[in-house]
This record gives sequence, C-alpha cells and structure tokens, in this order.
Amino acid sequence: MKALEKVIKDAVAADKYKSGVKEVLQSVKDAKLIIISDSIDSTEKTKLELEAKTANIAVYNYAGTSMQLGKLCNKPFRITAIALKIGTTSDIDAIMSEKDAVVKQGTKT
Repeated sequence: MKALEKVIKDAVAADKYKSGVKEVLQSVKDAKLIIISDSIDSTEKTKLELEAKTANIAVYNYAGTSMQLGKLCNKPFRITAIALKIGTTSDIDAIMSEKDAVVKQGTKT
C-alpha cells in the first residue's frame, strides 16, 4: 500500500490525475494506472476494465470504499475511480505486485 499511497499523493500534488468514472474513461489513453474503489457500480467497473485492457493500462482494485479513496487523494468527497497520469513503470510494477501479495495472503487459510 505504501507505493500506491506515494504515487497517488505525487499525482494529486502534480495535478496529473483524473477522478470520476466519466473523466477516467475519457483519459484512459493518457493514464499509466487506473485505480477503482470497492464502491464502484459493477457496470461502470466492467466498462473501465474493458477500456483499460484495450489501451493496455493496468487496473488496481483498491480494497476500500470510495470515501477512503477520496481521503487518500486528499479530497473531501467520494472517488470511485482515478486515473494516474504519472508514475514510473517500476512504481506501477511495485503497486501491482503489492496487490498480488495481498491477494495471495487473503487466499491462505
């Protein structure tokens, strides 16, 4: 989660992000990473994932509500999806491998 928080904070500080499903859909081609909260509508989630896959952009399923994602972006409102326009390949790889590690931990019983 540390890598994710850092990249989000850097993107917000540099104003290199788009938030909200409509904005994210319009900026998929410019995005380096798309983050989707647990609160997103399943239809919108499918639409975003399809667009991202077409554009070969990584999608990170944030394990928190849109309120928590908004707070992480330093915003006083809900954010269901955010597209980050900055982030190095190694940053994005680190975020995606953190996600995989969390998923693997969750499947152990």
